[in-house]
Amino acid sequence: MLRFSVFLGCALLLASGGIADASTAGPPSLDGWRLTLPVESDGGGAEVLNPAELDPPYLTRADDGSLHFWAPTAGATTSHSGSPRTELIDNTGFASGTGGAHTLAATVTVEQVPKTSKTIILGQIHGDQDRNSDPYTMLYYSGGTVHVKVNQQLSAGSNYLDYPLLTGVGLGAAFSYTITDRGDGTLRFSATRDGSTEEKTAPVPSVWSGEDVRFQAGDYEQLKGDPEDGDGGKVTFSVLTAS
Repeated sequence: MLRFSVFLGCALLLASGGIADASTAGPPSLDGWRLTLPVESDGGGAEVLNPAELDPPYLTRADDGSLHFWAPTAGATTSHSGSPRTELIDNTGFASGTGGAHTLAATVTVEQVPKTSKTIILGQIHGDQDRNSDPYTMLYYSGGTVHVKVNQQLSAGSNYLDYPLLTGVGLGAAFSYTITDRGDGTLRFSATRDGSTEEKTAPVPSVWSGEDVRFQAGDYEQLKGDPEDGDGGKVTFSVLTAS
């Protein structure tokens, strides 16, 4: 299923096998997503809103339609992570490495990072269904760099390959990214800033081929050390589409 983030007739254009042009899309819609919040649920762990909806101060919408994400380091976490997040989860999954191309595309501005790690995950291909707790492909903003890590095993751990994209991206500087599973056994990542695009291609790890996965995007900060009141991550998405 293709979901367009539509505003005043604009839509994301996907070139066959190419890079999604996030700059042509309008502000993001919450249709088709659920939302993980850094708030303790009644049953314990982080609260999930399905369907996703605005929930100040964690997720708000600006006058121009952009989505503002806030996740405090002292926030609640999911049962599978020690780091808090305000993150959208795509309700439409797919099989990794097969069945045609699937792309997550965004234009994003990082405004605040956690003091200890200075790192936020802005987009993911994550395990789904039976792999619901397993990380797979993650796009990081870390101290001004943008890079992607691909998990080479079917569980959390340290067996990742790293694909650098951008350096010198300051707080408050907008950039666009795409994460694409091309459906032919390869992954493609791109990041664009000031009209210049860096792109990397990676093989789908054999252990992930055919596994159920989904897109996630937002403000998933990486917490190191003790949480501190007032500390956390702030991120603005002016474009966000999954297809």
